[in-house]
Amino acid sequence: MSPAVQIALAVALVVVVFLLLLVLRRDRPRDLIAPDRPAGGGQAEVLRLIHAGRQVEAVKLLREHTGWSLLEAKQAVDALASGGTLSPGATAPGKSVDDAVRAEAARLLRQGKKIQAIKVVREHTHMSLADAKRYVEGL
Repeated sequence: MSPAVQIALAVALVVVVFLLLLVLRRDRPRDLIAPDRPAGGGQAEVLRLIHAGRQVEAVKLLREHTGWSLLEAKQAVDALASGGTLSPGATAPGKSVDDAVRAEAARLLRQGKKIQAIKVVREHTHMSLADAKRYVEGL
């Protein structure tokens, strides 16, 4: 047998084995294949967990990445689940609001100036609009 024929047979054998492995892998049950975790693990991963109905895991991941308490992380996950956002470098909801800002927001809220109160909170804390609104509504 000539060397060219031997090389052709070897290549054909490799192709057949490769195709056979693809077919066998395709027939494996999906629940036995561990899903790949997206790289990064930031807000995108937390959102993915929330949308998958895995809030407990989202809270745990958020606590690992931020060092927040269980309550703070749970509040943040609830805010994300309801359409809010966490800006990069954000602090826990309501955590960075000092007494002067809290007092000013409460004063504006009592005067019926809810939008201005939200603006004051956002300017001093860099909260998202949704988080600042929830904070003001909780006063």
